[in-house]
Amino acid sequence: MRARITTALSAARRVELTRDGGIALLVAMMAVNIANFLFNVIMSRMLGEDLYGALGSLLGMVSVVTVVVGALQLAVTQAVAEREAAAGSRVAIGRALAAAGGLGLLALVVMIGLSPALSGFLHLASLLPVVLLAVYLAPSIAGLVPQGVLIGERRFAEVARALLVGVAARITIGVILVAIGMGLDGALLASVASAIVTLGMLLWPLHERMSLGEGSANLGVRLGPAALSLAGLGGFAFFTMIDSLLARHYLPAGEAGSYVAASTAARIALFLPGAVGIIAFPRLAAARAAGTDPTRVLRQSLSLIAVLAGLAGLAMLVVPGLVVSVLFGQAYSAAAPVLRILGLAAVAMAIVGQLVYVYVARHSGLATALWVGAGGAVVLIGMFHGGPMSLAWSMLVMSGLLAVVMLLPVLRPAEHSRDLADIGPSTGELWAIPTPELDVSFVVPYYNPGPRFCPNLAALAGVLERSGVSYEIIAVSDGSTDGCDARLGAVSPYLRLVRLDHNWGKGQALRVGLSMGRGAYLGFIDADGDLPAEQVASFVALVRSHDPDVVLGSKRHPMSEVAYPPLRRLYSWGFQQLVRVLFALKVRDTQTGLKIVRREVLADVLPRMLEKRFAFDLELLVVARRLGYRRFFEAPVRIEERLTSTVSSRAVWSTLVDTLAIFYRLRVLRWYDRVPGIDARSSAQLGAPEAGIAIAQAGPS
Repeated sequence: MRARITTALSAARRVELTRDGGIALLVAMMAVNIANFLFNVIMSRMLGEDLYGALGSLLGMVSVVTVVVGALQLAVTQAVAEREAAAGSRVAIGRALAAAGGLGLLALVVMIGLSPALSGFLHLASLLPVVLLAVYLAPSIAGLVPQGVLIGERRFAEVARALLVGVAARITIGVILVAIGMGLDGALLASVASAIVTLGMLLWPLHERMSLGEGSANLGVRLGPAALSLAGLGGFAFFTMIDSLLARHYLPAGEAGSYVAASTAARIALFLPGAVGIIAFPRLAAARAAGTDPTRVLRQSLSLIAVLAGLAGLAMLVVPGLVVSVLFGQAYSAAAPVLRILGLAAVAMAIVGQLVYVYVARHSGLATALWVGAGGAVVLIGMFHGGPMSLAWSMLVMSGLLAVVMLLPVLRPAEHSRDLADIGPSTGELWAIPTPELDVSFVVPYYNPGPRFCPNLAALAGVLERSGVSYEIIAVSDGSTDGCDARLGAVSPYLRLVRLDHNWGKGQALRVGLSMGRGAYLGFIDADGDLPAEQVASFVALVRSHDPDVVLGSKRHPMSEVAYPPLRRLYSWGFQQLVRVLFALKVRDTQTGLKIVRREVLADVLPRMLEKRFAFDLELLVVARRLGYRRFFEAPVRIEERLTSTVSSRAVWSTLVDTLAIFYRLRVLRWYDRVPGIDARSSAQLGAPEAGIAIAQAGPS
């Protein structure tokens, strides 16, 4: 069982968003969104401000229909992805397709029944545009089944082809029909034709799956996930188009046309983020079904979305006039200041859109929060509709609030149990011992450390031996692949080797090693040798003479001898200034990789800690200070110059992100004031590694 969990967890961490044709779908979605946007641009120029205002409002309704259909498709995708993760089997789609077709016909009838009211609300000259919108529903809803199945099975390339052919048909037919004088009706008829073409392209790869024969399983979608998908993405669609509808209702025709142009342009920021969400969703759903950790996919998707939407939003903020002029022409120049505000709102909504996918995959009711946001937008716009700028500011306020509210639960760390009994048989000895058995335990985490590693360990053992203390060295291989583990047997009889099955990060390796220590004091030192082991002797002497809570090496101690590159000095200085501002921590250097900590301090601190990478040292000191420990001794260190470094620009960025996360947990969540799983102050236990981390030990007991 442990092996299966470990294998699944490792596989989940290796997943990339662009596998299985994901890059093809990403490119296709970009092309489709650009083409749909081009359709808007062409129609705005061919129809003029007044008619385009009407078309934009109707296309906003088409967008709602499309996303509502996408919500049902999401439920199909979720069912397929979860089934494949659990059983690896494929199903017949005939019954599901028939049900979707029936739902499409029902929606068509309902929309035709509402056509008089909608036409009056939008001040349309006839009912035909709304009727055409109703006709669009049937093939769109039927297409949700094949598209959901293909995405759930990660057959992204086939979906990409269907979408590209469909949007090409929309532009071609739309331009022809409007050019021959069909106007607004022709533009909507082109959308109907596009939906029919796309449906045919999606069904072709699955035609043999209409029925798989006697006894074959049929695709089934549970009502709960389907309703949640519908509520989540329906709320997102309604929120993103409500301002265009209300602009048409409240503003004069010319102002409404300019506002709709700005709103349409702002949706550029949603193009690629929407595709990223679709690609990430089946992986999030499969991870939940398999019980694996989706954090890697979640981080990738949110980071990519923030970058893509941020770049688009920056262009709208800096050169809105140029964007409007290029897309819609000088006649829409009044849209430029509105676009500046709506562009920022669209960046927030791009993040919110991905969070809807996350909460649907988690089966969380937070996916429906956008209906509350849409209601708030309606109220604000109803109160302040004096002009286009008032509408834009209302949308920005509500978009920002939604982003904050929906991000908080994702950023909030899960409360993992710290019960060491869960993994006791695999490790043999943890911190569930009443009294220390040794004076000092030293943990040395490493990942492919190079030729200096074994001599550095031997030097550390020699220093501890000469210091006259009882000791152990716990070397933790953080998924090393260079074969150095085999050379450690001759280093010292008091060395224990712990192997992690994956490169989890320095902080996680330290957590595992420290949780196994038997010393009254526990220390750790970097494996790369830039901190010579001889200086550990002075740290041990400080422990003997002063009984401190923490002894930490400091590059900024007046007696320190430091030789390292200017760029790394700059990184270090800037980071410490940030630490000083965020935490008011009276420590000159948090990151030097040599520290010794009293056992009782770690028993209090480690169960609360979450960092697995380079910010582990900072979190340790911040939490210890938060819990009232004050006896921090900074000791001088000597750092030798070397040619290579594990500190890359990526590591710097990761440390910065983790530092902000520590601040958020400390000041906003008050996470460190709580004790997850155990009462650390009354226990001698430390936090164990998460379930699924394979641990192998070698060495003396």
